Amino acid sequence: MSGLTGEELASMVTHELRNPLNAIAGWLHLLSNAPGATAGPAPALAIRAAAGLRRAVDEQLEQVETLGRVLRLAGGEPDEAAGSVDLADLLQSQVDLIRTSPQAEGRAVELELDAKPGGAPWPVVVGNADALARAVADMARYAMRNGVAGAPLRIALRVDEGVQQIEYSIDAGVDRSVSIWGLFRPPANRLPMPLLHARLAIESAGGVLLPVSGSDAKGDVLRIRFPATLQAAS
Repeated sequence: MSGLTGEELASMVTHELRNPLNAIAGWLHLLSNAPGATAGPAPALAIRAAAGLRRAVDEQLEQVETLGRVLRLAGGEPDEAAGSVDLADLLQSQVDLIRTSPQAEGRAVELELDAKPGGAPWPVVVGNADALARAVADMARYAMRNGVAGAPLRIALRVDEGVQQIEYSIDAGVDRSVSIWGLFRPPANRLPMPLLHARLAIESAGGVLLPVSGSDAKGDVLRIRFPATLQAAS
């Protein structure tokens, strides 16, 4: 693969993986809409099977897209889409979407932001806004899938002398020695694809993931710390 950039590798791999999945999706569409598709001794079962296969194909296509994003980030090349990102604005926009996700059903999602200092420089991070937004949402969905059913998810943004820290907190259960965030502890090389993308997106913006356990935290906590980068107040 000498001379192949991360972007080229990602495009090649995702193209090769996506092609057969798109073909399967096309055949499923034809089968579902063919004359007599709902006739016969077991039409309901056939319809359910086709719907299940279609969902599986859609999920795999999403995984392929995530793999492409991971390969681009892992390549370590400069991201032309990187720029200044206001984490407070990003969190506010993503929390609205997180609250309407299927994982949030029956669960409160709370957001707490440190107030922006009037007239003072406000810290930003330098990264890919779209990748960070996806990372924030995927971390939240992971917490809601694995935390105690019905327990609120709390997302906070703390700012101290320009250093920003996002904090996810959720009740993991009675056994406080087991953390849902433990998979982010080093070497953190067994992450599901969406969480691997989240980790790489955060690290590419200078962030550090810090799982917290014991009496130092309320609930099961993951902290993401970003270095100080200031911009003029708006």
